[in-house]
Amino acid sequence: MPMVPPAAWAMLACARIGAIHSVVFGGFAAKELANRIDDCKPKLLITCSAGLEPNKVLKYAPIVDEAMTHCVLLENAEALPRLIYQRPELDGKYKDEEVNPDVYFDYEALLAEQDWEEASCE
Repeated sequence: MPMVPPAAWAMLACARIGAIHSVVFGGFAAKELANRIDDCKPKLLITCSAGLEPNKVLKYAPIVDEAMTHCVLLENAEALPRLIYQRPELDGKYKDEEVNPDVYFDYEALLAEQDWEEASCE
């Protein structure tokens, strides 16, 4: 994930529940990302729709999708759930074609579904 507030929230949430987490720089190539995914065998991948560079927008969903095809140690890697934070700079698109709704879960949509009155901390 790029340096956006949800990246910090995700790391803090993992620390709070005691989940092991690994932060990966957004500029990794798909094969290098696949190596890191194979090493940690995650249960969930949290990503962002894009990273912003001075002269371009780098879409992350296609890189993540390709990385999953290169994973050799993680069983059924292509079915690994992915929580994705949508950058407003992409006008609501994760990538050019549709993403698989069985593996991609939209961060904002999940927040909108949450019943915040029942979820309050006491």
